[in-house]
Amino acid sequence: MESAYRLFAERGYAGTTIAAVAEDARVSPETVYLSLGGKRGLLEHAIELAIIGAEDQATQPDGWWATVAQLPSSAERLEKMVEYSCRILARTRPLHAVIRGAADKEEFAAELGRRLLHDRLTAQTERIRTYVAADLRPGLSIEQAGQRYCALASPELYNLLTTELGWTPDQHRTWLTDLLTTELLTPRRPAGGSEEPPQER
Repeated sequence: MESAYRLFAERGYAGTTIAAVAEDARVSPETVYLSLGGKRGLLEHAIELAIIGAEDQATQPDGWWATVAQLPSSAERLEKMVEYSCRILARTRPLHAVIRGAADKEEFAAELGRRLLHDRLTAQTERIRTYVAADLRPGLSIEQAGQRYCALASPELYNLLTTELGWTPDQHRTWLTDLLTTELLTPRRPAGGSEEPPQER
């Protein structure tokens, strides 16, 4: 899987062969076919491994979400949701680019992209329901909030900002946290008083 991840990221889908992955991983091509079902299976398992982040113990789901649940405010919980999403985006960005590049010619890649989008939207909507639903902006449903989160925390936008425009991951995370806080949560009222009305311009 590590070999497949690296070679897909370097060479794209068309340029990565089972023989090259097998050679890099020091196994036989037959082992790859028998265990993963060929190049499609390699790509699917590589993106799944990147999402899980086997080496990123800080974001293993059980401990991470237990910590999030104990935070006192929706804004703090949302901030940790964004951090979790950004860690996954950093790991999966190269493979999402491969999937998008292959989708025009490979129907399975287009279907894989659609499935990953559905899974992200479902998971992110459920987290909004669990951790910040009580403080959503008036009139904003949980489903709408999930769609906005999914769109703004998309791998496409992450790739644009961090690769094409040169933002650092920290810049992206700060921007996304601020934007989603404004977009999803009810504004905090100043301590000791109500919000001031906007001044006429």
